[in-house]
Amino acid sequence: MRFHIAFIKIVLVPIVVLVNQCRIADAICQRTECSCVPRGPSGVAAACLFRPRQMVEMNVGDFPSNLVSIEMSGGRELRFGTEVFTNHPILQNVKVIGVPKVFVREHSFANMTTRSLVAFEFSNAASLILEGRSWKNIAGPMSCLVSRVEQVIIQGQAFARLVNFTAIDVLKLELLEKAFWFERPQIFDVDSEVRSDITLERVKMENLAYMTFHSPMNIVRIIGSEIKKVKSEAFSTLYIEKVVVENTTLHRLESAAFSGQTLIQTLEFKNVSIHEFSSGAFLSGLSNLVITRSKMGVVYPGAVNVTLATATITDNMFSRVHSKGVVLKQWSSLTISNNTFKKVESEAFITPSNGPKAFLVGDESLKTPEFNFTGNILFHISESAFDFSLNSEHVVNIENNFFQFKCDCEMSISAGGIMVGVLSEVYDTGLCWIDTTLSRCLQLPEGFANMRNFTEGICKSRESLHCEEVQHDAAVPPQVTSIISAVDKGMIDNLEAERERRIIGSIFAIAVVGMLVVMILSVLTWIGRKGYCTKARRYLLPSTNSLVAGLTRMFSSGGVTPAASISRLSVHEYAELQRKMEEGKAPSEEPEVPQEDKATQTLPEELTQELLQSLKEKLNDPENYSEARDMIEHLYDLIKVEENCNRNLRESVSMERENDKDNVYDVIRPKRSVRAKKEVVSIGTRAPSPDKLQPYTKRSATLVTDYMEPRDRKVHTYSELPPRPDLLPTAADPIGIPATLHHVYVELPTSMANRPLPAEPTQL
Repeated sequence: MRFHIAFIKIVLVPIVVLVNQCRIADAICQRTECSCVPRGPSGVAAACLFRPRQMVEMNVGDFPSNLVSIEMSGGRELRFGTEVFTNHPILQNVKVIGVPKVFVREHSFANMTTRSLVAFEFSNAASLILEGRSWKNIAGPMSCLVSRVEQVIIQGQAFARLVNFTAIDVLKLELLEKAFWFERPQIFDVDSEVRSDITLERVKMENLAYMTFHSPMNIVRIIGSEIKKVKSEAFSTLYIEKVVVENTTLHRLESAAFSGQTLIQTLEFKNVSIHEFSSGAFLSGLSNLVITRSKMGVVYPGAVNVTLATATITDNMFSRVHSKGVVLKQWSSLTISNNTFKKVESEAFITPSNGPKAFLVGDESLKTPEFNFTGNILFHISESAFDFSLNSEHVVNIENNFFQFKCDCEMSISAGGIMVGVLSEVYDTGLCWIDTTLSRCLQLPEGFANMRNFTEGICKSRESLHCEEVQHDAAVPPQVTSIISAVDKGMIDNLEAERERRIIGSIFAIAVVGMLVVMILSVLTWIGRKGYCTKARRYLLPSTNSLVAGLTRMFSSGGVTPAASISRLSVHEYAELQRKMEEGKAPSEEPEVPQEDKATQTLPEELTQELLQSLKEKLNDPENYSEARDMIEHLYDLIKVEENCNRNLRESVSMERENDKDNVYDVIRPKRSVRAKKEVVSIGTRAPSPDKLQPYTKRSATLVTDYMEPRDRKVHTYSELPPRPDLLPTAADPIGIPATLHHVYVELPTSMANRPLPAEPTQL
């Protein structure tokens, strides 16, 4: 029995554990998003495409132990747990492509067992974070490629046994302190130590932090990038084989950016722009220094203080170099050619007096130091600006240096004094400038001339050199060697091309802006003419109840406000209507005329008798029967309607004064000033006007101008009154309508409207 139990513990339990581990190890191959295919004799290659917005976390056991390569893409965020590749001896490639956010925790790739090179790649992402010690204590070397990532953060000591790190097209790269500081393996041997290649291409960095490069490096390349600050001791490792900075802008090099404890075999600056060199920026020991086609801004005192073997400084531009700005010690070969020096203070470029004695190179016991100073353009150069402690032990080559001042007879002191120890060489081979005035005065070609030849040919034949600008034109000078032929044409051509591009770009930008301004002004003018500004303002007002109503008002023709929306008029609309009505008012008001009380008017009996007799005779005459009938009907209507009109007039006036706000048919008009009660005059006995007794067919047509809604809405039966000048002003006055010819409609009583007319009047 005990034997069986022991057998189960020894044999079966490990089998069960192994089976469970196999099931867990094959977890990634069981995912629907992943697929696994055989690779090599016994390996597996996995590829995963995650769903959009899927957040994935990889942990221990998610990958099979025989994994050779893994590629993960898609999803929203990918996180790695700790030690996810601890039991993968044949792992070679890990790719994360197209995952927006990637987060590698501390110890995520720690304790990797594979001894072959493992290549990690992170590309096409929004952000990548590599925490410190992510690759701690790995058995073999590794490389890392980061490309097309918007933001990358690499914390201190993130890598171990790094062979190659490349960052390409990173919009914002943050290398924190000790980012490239690699811990030594626990079991150290000579073969286990590797030197890294670091390449930063087309990246933007705010800072190159303290101790960024703190482990031995094979090569550091910074290409096509921009770095705001290189912090103190950013390059603090003991040894770097080569540092290449190319097509890059370095805004500021702080003190000890290149530490004094660092030995750099070769330091190259090619087409680099360095705005500011702080004091003590370069302190590293160098074997070879190459600075070419670069722009150096302000070089402060002690900015470059290096011990080197050879230095080549060609085709550069130095804006300003302070005293003791460049100190070069123990050099065996120094070449300064085709540079432009704008302003150089005294003792700006110096070599200590205990300078180069002898330099061992291979089997050669001695090598004579060489110094070359040729083809430089010198503007404002102070006395003793270049002091390299030259003596007879040096091989000196000084020629064709262009001084930017006019030739004169006392230039030997100013020109020869810029370089200590070789006054005659600088003066004998230097070139001074012959301007237009001097050319016409001395009949010499305009351009540069040799100082020695000018002094011997001109100054010795004249006691003094005083030339005034002559009026006649000098002969066309022959072609002479231009200054451009002595300096690097490529750099000047690039500067001119860049200047032309800026000018063309500025002209194009000004033209585009001008066209946009003209177009905007034209559109605004057209909108103002069409009246869309007012309509848009009405549409955008908060008092608008609905979008449909606003659109209707905006695109309605004629600018007429519909009666249905009168009650919803805004304050601005009412003010606009009031302004227009005030403009339409007559400048002067007519004198107020007393109203006539039509109720006091009576008909004289004699006129009525004569009129009736005339009408009776016409009625008896068959030819005039229709005319007489029309006169009778009109007279009858006139008397009754006039009485009703007078009564309605009195009632309407009183109603308007009492209930002025309750009239919903009225059109909104400016508020009238309160006036005194009009004077009413009694008419007395007065005959109607003869023209009012004429038939309808003989009266003149009434001009139709304005229409006024009736105030009384009980019965909608209307009749037309004949034109009466004495009545129309009275009816129009209460509502403020000008007294012109109108059609005034009043309501007939129901009994009068339905009453039949008599055939002829019999008696009064």
